[in-house]
Amino acid sequence: MNTKAAIRVEEYLQTAFEQADCEYLDGEIVERNMGELPHALLQGKLLLLLSELGSSASLQVVPEIRLQISPTRYRVADIAVWRPGSIGTRIPAVSPFLVVEILSPEDRMVRMQPKIQEYLGIGVDHVWLIDPYDRKALSYSKEDPVGKLADVLKTVSPQLEIPLETLWQCLPKS
Repeated sequence: MNTKAAIRVEEYLQTAFEQADCEYLDGEIVERNMGELPHALLQGKLLLLLSELGSSASLQVVPEIRLQISPTRYRVADIAVWRPGSIGTRIPAVSPFLVVEILSPEDRMVRMQPKIQEYLGIGVDHVWLIDPYDRKALSYSKEDPVGKLADVLKTVSPQLEIPLETLWQCLPKS
């Protein structure tokens, strides 16, 4: 769903999109797939769990946030999590330690792989890619940039663990 009109990065950063926020990739606005109920339910559950798990460590859990990949590339993460401290004002100046992406029915792994590698490339320690439709998740890290299937989503420093079964409970029975 790319629009071909090229715009300047300054214009993108000042634009509020009507529906979901869009990504900015080298001058092009790239629409993101709108989440359906499973996506929204899972995102809400993860926000709650990550906020609860991170409260003692003062983690900052933020949904739908623009992350600068390069001067001409901005991605929008479903959820990003930062360690304590200042992360910036409008656009975070510090990379999160965890990014969560939740697939929508139209999303394809081939489109997600570059995004995941870009996150790892800017210093994100962990990326979780969750498919609420197939009820599977892949976990990526600096140590494992290829990713692996996970039954428990984990991070280190700080240590977070979320069993997938906990997430699937919020989804409608299939």
